Amino acid sequence: MSERPERAGLVVRLLVALTVVGLVFGGGVLVGWATRERRPPARSQSKEPVTAEEVKREIAACRKELRQLAKEQLAPPVVMTQDAAPEEVAKVEALRREVQECRVRETLQNAYVCETISGHINLYDVLAHGMSCADPPGIGEHLLNSVEKCAEFHEFPAHLDEDELTQSEKSRVGMSQLTYNGRTRKSMIGWMEAIRRDCRRIWALPSE
Repeated sequence: MSERPERAGLVVRLLVALTVVGLVFGGGVLVGWATRERRPPARSQSKEPVTAEEVKREIAACRKELRQLAKEQLAPPVVMTQDAAPEEVAKVEALRREVQECRVRETLQNAYVCETISGHINLYDVLAHGMSCADPPGIGEHLLNSVEKCAEFHEFPAHLDEDELTQSEKSRVGMSQLTYNGRTRKSMIGWMEAIRRDCRRIWALPSE
């Protein structure tokens, strides 16, 4: 007679154990599903920049991002081995991709600034003639900063993948290479001085 209650108790304990295991497993699955890593939405391609101020803000944001990424890098640099954990390898690769993306973005913004030099030289000429051949405030400084951004276009930047650029971006980089054409800060200063000298000659003004 005592075997039946013992068997019944054993069955009850088994049912309770199975119920607990089921709840733990099910809860783990639900938590894992709810907290699984989700990839961020792909960045939409930015519209064509239309003002120098927007370009400056974009470059400043990119440089800030590069500085932040540099802080996250370990020192000395981590060398990935075959024994490295998959999550560490993935993290390093993600950082490399983000740094590359930022470099490309900054280069394309520099290309935008560089290709505007010719237009700003014409503006400098017009303003100088309208200001008694004086140096127009702000324009000269902008030209000097612009020509410095052209320096990386002495040839096609190696970190750009031409196949991944739009036709507009390819054209912009090509124009930047033509605009650069060996120009330096020193040569730009000489160009601005020549504009003012020619202006004074035309208006019969004394030399600076």
